[in-house]
Amino acid sequence: MAKRAKKTRTKKDRKGKGLIAAVVLILCVVLVHNSHQMNLRLAEYEQAQTELEEKIDEQKEIKQALEEKADYINSDEYYKELAREKLGLADENDILFKKQNN
Repeated sequence: MAKRAKKTRTKKDRKGKGLIAAVVLILCVVLVHNSHQMNLRLAEYEQAQTELEEKIDEQKEIKQALEEKADYINSDEYYKELAREKLGLADENDILFKKQNN
């Protein structure tokens, strides 16, 4: 009778070990799947970050161009050019040509 009790106990031990192995296997599969999903999400975030950094660089270039234009607009050179174009004014050193009426 001692042998039967021992057999029953080993069958229970095998079932318990099998159940534990199944649970560990399921946990490993879930962890690998979640890790893969996280890596995909990380790649998406890195791509979005790269795109945003490129947009930031473009905006910085636009800002620089606008600052240069603002500096030019506030300069005397711009006002002289504007006076020549819009008002037809001439500078002291300019040579004027007049059209003769025949």
